[in-house]
Amino acid sequence: MLPEVTAPLVTLQGRAKRPGETRILGPLDPALTRDLATAAARSPNARWEITIVDNRGHATGHGTARPRRNRRQQPQPPGPALHALPARVNITVTETLLSQLAAQPRSGAPPGDWHLAPRTAGAADGPWALTLPGGRELTVRFDAVPTHDCDHRHQVNTYRPSDKLRRLVQVRDHECTFPTCSSPAHESDFEHAIPYHKGGRTDACNAGARSRRCHQVKQMRGWKVTQPKPGWHEWTTPTGRTYVQEPWRYIA
Repeated sequence: MLPEVTAPLVTLQGRAKRPGETRILGPLDPALTRDLATAAARSPNARWEITIVDNRGHATGHGTARPRRNRRQQPQPPGPALHALPARVNITVTETLLSQLAAQPRSGAPPGDWHLAPRTAGAADGPWALTLPGGRELTVRFDAVPTHDCDHRHQVNTYRPSDKLRRLVQVRDHECTFPTCSSPAHESDFEHAIPYHKGGRTDACNAGARSRRCHQVKQMRGWKVTQPKPGWHEWTTPTGRTYVQEPWRYIA
């Protein structure tokens, strides 16, 4: 499994000095964040994602960046392969900055490192282009992350979720949703708040990331988990105490 690096776009572009984060090292200073992301750009095996966040840091959009189709030749990653880092890099960007980038006129000049823009000028709802150091260009399409509302577009009729639904819940929750657990969401179960066999939907508004241990705790007598709204997990203990876990707050 690839190590995960979270990096604010403004830090990569030099607009601001906001910290990044990894599961292994924890918070990263801006310089190290840029170094790790640049090392990932040297690896052909790195995976790239972009997460859009609101003014509270909650994820509201997400997309996986992939090589552009029908492009004959992609530039090689810059620098020696020895200094490459195969990682999953999640670039965070605010809704406000994304709107500003969509409104910027095209200059005609070649895009620089960490350039992000819609493929069609002004078409913010279409595909976007992410340019990595060295000139490699990736395409990303954004899906809404069901954090405050859920339109059920990714709901399935089976017990197991689709890969996309699972990933959107992982991005929204980031960690196990038990208030004292910090297990990463991508290593946790996709767990139904209302059990599937009792009529619970396999949908983002009825699911959360739970580590296997916390999943088992939730199934014990007296425990209860509800979602007052998508991404907000309300745990009730056997003694009647209630704890609410909000969606993860990203730095962007």
